[in-house]
Amino acid sequence: MKRNSKKFLALFMAVAMSVTPTTALYAEEMNDADKLQNVGEQLKNTETEENHQDIVNEVDKKEDIEKKSQEDTVQGTQDEIKDIQNNDSLTEVQPENKLSEETEQTKEIQKDKAQENESQKNTFQEEAEQLVEAFKAEKVEAVILNGKIQVTVSTNNQDYDKIYIGKKEAIDQAQEVTGKENSLGGFDFIFETEAENLGQKLQFVPHLKEQNVWYLEKDMYLDMPEEAQFPELLTSVNEASGANLLSMAEVQAIEVPAGHKSVELIDGASYKATAETGESMFKVVDCVVKSTESGMTAVITLSGTGYDYLYMGTAEEAAKADQSSYIKYKEVGGKYTYEIPVEALNTGIKVASHSIRKNKWYDRTITISSDGMKFQKLDEGEYNCTAETGESMFKVVDCVVKSTESGMTAMITLSGTGYDYLYMGTAEEAAKADQSSYIKYKEVGGKYTYEIPVEALNTAIKVSSHSIRKNKWYDRTVTIIPKTTKVDAGENKSDPENPGKDDSGNSGSSGNPGGTGGSSNSTGSGSGTNAGNNGSQNGNNSDNQYSSSTNGTTSRVNTSTRLEDGTYKPDGFLWSGGTGKVGITCSQIRISGGQAYATITFSSSHYQYVKANGSKYLPVSQGGSTTFEIPVELNKNNKIIGMTTAMSQAHEITYSIFVYLAGAQAAEGSSVIGAGMASESKKLDQEAPSIIGLEYQGEVELNHAQYFKIYEYEQGIKLLEIDLASGTPRENQEDESGEVQQSTEMTQNGRIETKTTDQSKKEEEQTEDSASEASQNQSEQEDKSELYLNNIVKYLIVPEGVEIPVGLDKETIVIQQPTDKTYVASDVILDKLEQLGALNQVKAVASEEKDCTNEIIKNALKDKSVDSIGKYDEPDYKKLIKDECNLTVMDTEILPKEDSETQETLEDQLNTMKEILSKYDTLNIPVFIDRSIDEEDELAQAEWLKVYGAIFGCEDKAEAIYAELTK
Repeated sequence: MKRNSKKFLALFMAVAMSVTPTTALYAEEMNDADKLQNVGEQLKNTETEENHQDIVNEVDKKEDIEKKSQEDTVQGTQDEIKDIQNNDSLTEVQPENKLSEETEQTKEIQKDKAQENESQKNTFQEEAEQLVEAFKAEKVEAVILNGKIQVTVSTNNQDYDKIYIGKKEAIDQAQEVTGKENSLGGFDFIFETEAENLGQKLQFVPHLKEQNVWYLEKDMYLDMPEEAQFPELLTSVNEASGANLLSMAEVQAIEVPAGHKSVELIDGASYKATAETGESMFKVVDCVVKSTESGMTAVITLSGTGYDYLYMGTAEEAAKADQSSYIKYKEVGGKYTYEIPVEALNTGIKVASHSIRKNKWYDRTITISSDGMKFQKLDEGEYNCTAETGESMFKVVDCVVKSTESGMTAMITLSGTGYDYLYMGTAEEAAKADQSSYIKYKEVGGKYTYEIPVEALNTAIKVSSHSIRKNKWYDRTVTIIPKTTKVDAGENKSDPENPGKDDSGNSGSSGNPGGTGGSSNSTGSGSGTNAGNNGSQNGNNSDNQYSSSTNGTTSRVNTSTRLEDGTYKPDGFLWSGGTGKVGITCSQIRISGGQAYATITFSSSHYQYVKANGSKYLPVSQGGSTTFEIPVELNKNNKIIGMTTAMSQAHEITYSIFVYLAGAQAAEGSSVIGAGMASESKKLDQEAPSIIGLEYQGEVELNHAQYFKIYEYEQGIKLLEIDLASGTPRENQEDESGEVQQSTEMTQNGRIETKTTDQSKKEEEQTEDSASEASQNQSEQEDKSELYLNNIVKYLIVPEGVEIPVGLDKETIVIQQPTDKTYVASDVILDKLEQLGALNQVKAVASEEKDCTNEIIKNALKDKSVDSIGKYDEPDYKKLIKDECNLTVMDTEILPKEDSETQETLEDQLNTMKEILSKYDTLNIPVFIDRSIDEEDELAQAEWLKVYGAIFGCEDKAEAIYAELTK
């Protein structure tokens, strides 16, 4: 019996050991199931409740089967124990064999269960992933903006609202890219990248919008374009989206009560809006606002069909009114709609509704919000618009938009007759396309017109134009800008110190009516600093890429002057900052108590205050523009900050202004020279030009050279003038063609304006241009590549760390020292730099190692310290960006020639020249053109060493070498 007891104890322990691991495994699997359930919750709405329940039921079913199997095993073991207790004659071998069989059977059950649960887990994950649509980029485009590569990733759905560029293991929310709604129904994700990422796979992490989680299941990659393109029309991210271009349109101004906001709506357009009534029995479920030159109307749809009439007034007035003044419903889709006049947005409109059942009028209020208004379409008809191209050689002089049921088209008329076809796409695509897809001109009144499709207003449309003479396609853009009407957007209750909040601290409503336009502003009246409460009531608009930002500060400046008290007209005014769409002018300077105050005007009505001299200043007048009087330091750069509401949220923009008053400079004892600096001259200046804000100090003496001049100004700044026209087909080209001679003058805002002689005489008898016109003149020369087409090209050489007066970078080509990463496109020029010991400032050359004639650079090419990037007209732009080149030096090969090998006309050669230089300008790389080879003798050619001495900071060595040569 004792022996049987030992057998029983041993068998019991073995059974216990075989059962215990199974229980532990079960608990582990339950934890895995819990994890799967958590994944399911994280991806909510991606799996239906039925599918989830099926999976849970399947798990429960498998658990019941295994539990039953375990119970059967335990029961069998217990029966065996009973047999042992009742049978003393059982041998020792029998229970050991039996135990071994049961243990192996249990292990098999455990193994099968683990495999089934792992399979089930994988199945669940696969089903969950399949229910989430994968991130798909419809297109990935790269362009070069301001010398940097900007990438736009476009999707056609809104499943993912953000992306993070980088690995999923290192998500940094400060670097996330938030999407902007696009015309594809998805988002555009815009970010900057490095040149070496082009043509590569760029890792990123997308963010699920509905689930509000980052997708971390798999590594995701973007296929980057091989090359970055050069846009013909450079616009800001905001302008490219078409969200804030209305300031360029022709605005039909209407009276807006003082202290009210306003929005600008496109004439003939319909906008989706929201309307609140505060009544459950009178609920507006749909609202479409229509805009015309005469005002606004709204088509509202009620939730029910209990009212047959509306009346614009009170219930009491409606009961007494004639039925002809009632607004009867129209049934659309089983709902009742009514078209009502709208005098102001964000303002309660009193109406009365007539109950069919009770035959009774009820007082109601409808408030239509400007917040989140969305452009829908233009009503059918024809609309006169303006069109911008940013190209003097491709200028639209007339534009009529036709809207039909099938969409919009525009009939555009060009200023010249040099293009026979347009194509909706790039020049490269046009060259490969069938001629049937070309848009041929129609001659109307001696002008060429073309009808093009229009997908969106206020948005750059890519087209290409075919030159008749050159038989070549050129990339262009056309932006259609419609007329707009300013409408009342209700009382402005915001606090200018805290824009975006009303008196109670709650967010107000935004004034931006959606993707194709609409900008909000507040208008007020008053004088001095008591202009009243001028702020902006702006709420959170998800369509707007700008966040409310009103924390900028300015420092105090020295506003004192020795001038007598009185009012003065500025001798010059320059400014920089912003996007260029809003211009700034200065009409007068007031001296009071020895302090200077400038009257400045923004060509926009959206500016609510200006920060200057450490304080905030409200408008002194407001209408189509906004005027402020602020303290300034004369003849110096002044930082100011303007707050605008044109971007849906209050946003501060920093500007620099330079107010030039010659009398103030004379009063301080310094010299005053000339009447101003003109950026376009026919001949080299024989006297130093007067540059606003810079004091002239001297001229570099020249003995032989005929094609350049160097003038020296304070702080080591030098003005280098190069004659690119004399001795070329461009010399006297106007005289030969019989065109009217032109003169150039500096406008009040520091811009250069070209006028005929007759125009100049007439303008002496006319008043000054308006602020908006002056602003337009300034915008027209933003493409600095035009400066290279002047007969005399002016370079401003600026030492490191020196600040130049604002705006001069728009009138001259600025070469900022050090020029330590120069691209040299000629081996002859390399030899000059070797003489000056300046080859260490060369980063890239046109020659390959085997062809390079300069031994120092040849060795540098061999050890990769200098890059070979190809010829000047087709360089490797990716390498230019990667090498951070800050100057390009080339010879006269780029200039027009009489004996052009291709038999190109002068116009065609200038077009080619501008096209090449525009790309360098886009990269923010100045181009210096060396004309030393065109000088008459060797001494004149050698004197160009002085030019390189000035550019590369080795003037003394250049003078010494030249002096040695002339002995």
